[in-house]
Order: sequence, then structure tokens, then C-alpha cells
Amino acid sequence: MKNRKILLFWVVVILFFGGLLLAQQYLKKQGSDLLPGMGGDFTLQSDHGPVSLKDFRGKVVALYFGYMSCPDICPTSLWNLSQAIKELTPEQAEQVQGIFISVDPERDTPQDMGKFVKGFYPTFIGLTDSKEKVDKVVRQYGVVYQKVPLKDSAMGYVVDHSSVIYLIDRNGVLQQFIPHDTDPSLIRDELLKLLKQQ
Repeated sequence: MKNRKILLFWVVVILFFGGLLLAQQYLKKQGSDLLPGMGGDFTLQSDHGPVSLKDFRGKVVALYFGYMSCPDICPTSLWNLSQAIKELTPEQAEQVQGIFISVDPERDTPQDMGKFVKGFYPTFIGLTDSKEKVDKVVRQYGVVYQKVPLKDSAMGYVVDHSSVIYLIDRNGVLQQFIPHDTDPSLIRDELLKLLKQQ
């Protein structure tokens, strides 16, 4: 029964993001990268207090949702993003802000998040908050996640979650999302496109 629920969850995730990717391709053909109705401003807690998306107007934001105990997908995503930023010039890198939002606020504190993300790139910011506030942002960005209990494990549970990097332009508008396992050089190219926009 548990395996069936997990399988159903991943089928829903694949169908959901498959549909979004098709919609994104259609919009690009129409001359737009925008994903109608998704994204928007938010305020969550960092290790230095509240942080809002609007704080980074003028910068390109790369936003990722995950959790600190994630065994492989989240570290891979954050590493790929950090490598992409390292391929930029120092001046370009200063205009990109990486943000990691935890969908596991029960275990991930703002202080721990702050230390965790700095291990990938010094300017990355880790955010979390109450479950209600995190879930509001999750809905804004179309993120899908669920807790999966682990029997006989000290971890207690893992969190299955959708895994894409959201790219937000200098005006705070969600422009596109890219799969978490995208090659860093391709992520860099997408960041450069947004950096060139005024």
C-alpha cells in the first residue's frame, strides 16, 4: 500500500511538471517565457532574519525547494547551481542570488539552513518558516512534496519533492524552471540570458 502511494505521488509529479514544461515550450513559441499565475513575492526566515524575494530586485534569482536531510537530489541541485555561478565572471556572479527554501521546517532551522547552503556557495541563502508560511510559497511556485515515514530509521522520514530550479528575472518575475540535473554549463547559459535582460 505504501509503495503504491509513493508510485502515485511520482506519477502525479511527472505529469504535473511534464504539463508545465509543455506549457513553457508553447509560451516560448509565442514569444514569452512567462508562466502565468506562478511565482510572486514571499517573505520567509533566514539565519539573519526575514528575507523577501523583493529584496533582490535588480538581481537574477535562482530558487530551489528541498530539505537539508535530502540524500542526493538536493545536494546535486545545489552543487550544479553553484558550479554554474562559478562559470560566470565575478561581476556577473554578484548579480545572481541563489535561494534554498526548506520544505521540512520541522527539522530545518533558519540557523542550520544558513550554514548548510554556505557549503555550496558563499552567497546562497537558506530560508524556512512555519509549515503554513512555507506551504503558501510552495503553492505559489507549484511545488509538490510529501513526507514518507521510514520504519526502523533514525531519520524518521524522508520528503519526496519535485526538483526544479526556478529562474526569476531582475524584476522578480518567474521566467522559467529547469530540471535539477541540468548540466551546470546549461544553467549558466540560462542565467546569462536573464542577466542580459534589463
